[in-house]
Amino acid sequence: MKTAGLIAKKVGMTRMVDAAGVLTAVTLLQIEKQKVTKVLTAERDGYTGFQVGFNTKKEKRLNKSDVARLRKATVEENYASFKEFRADKVDHQLGHEFGVAILEGVKAVDVTGITKGCGFSGAHKRWNSAHGRMSHGSRFHKSPGSLGMRSTPGRTFKNRHQPGQEGNTQVTVQNLDVLDIDTKNNVLAVRGSVPGHRDAFLVIRPSIKVKAAKKVKK
Repeated sequence: MKTAGLIAKKVGMTRMVDAAGVLTAVTLLQIEKQKVTKVLTAERDGYTGFQVGFNTKKEKRLNKSDVARLRKATVEENYASFKEFRADKVDHQLGHEFGVAILEGVKAVDVTGITKGCGFSGAHKRWNSAHGRMSHGSRFHKSPGSLGMRSTPGRTFKNRHQPGQEGNTQVTVQNLDVLDIDTKNNVLAVRGSVPGHRDAFLVIRPSIKVKAAKKVKK
């Protein structure tokens, strides 16, 4: 892979037969049209990398400063979103466009996205903790239990599993096998599920913890 990452949009899930003849669930990822809008250098920015623009909109929907910066970078598209990728060495020039073909030869990827928000949830649903007996008369079913101690220390410790917002957090799923690459439609098929809802933007990076292929029992 010749890039540190790509921006993709989640199309949805389906199933397909892999090379071993096993029917498996896959997620289809549409690689967004994206171009390099900024090159970061250690002398000016403190680190090396590049910035890509994606999610095109009408020009009147953008700030004038962003439009001027895009035109200065020889980018004619009106990108409304940007993402930086750090890299030890940057070989891409301003205006360089990425496609799914750059993933040729990659066996596994790491996908980062925002999980679906579930609103305010109780402690048991949010943290998947065990509950009490559901029989009649127990009087302890799905209560979170005691939260603190007595006068010492006289407070509730941090990170206590309590009710609150569930989901809507950034999650990275590692080692998703790349099963198919459609260069014509710019679509990538990976094994398993990825975080986020349909049409959500995701970040795809080459996996740094590639596992050996599992043997299929016949």
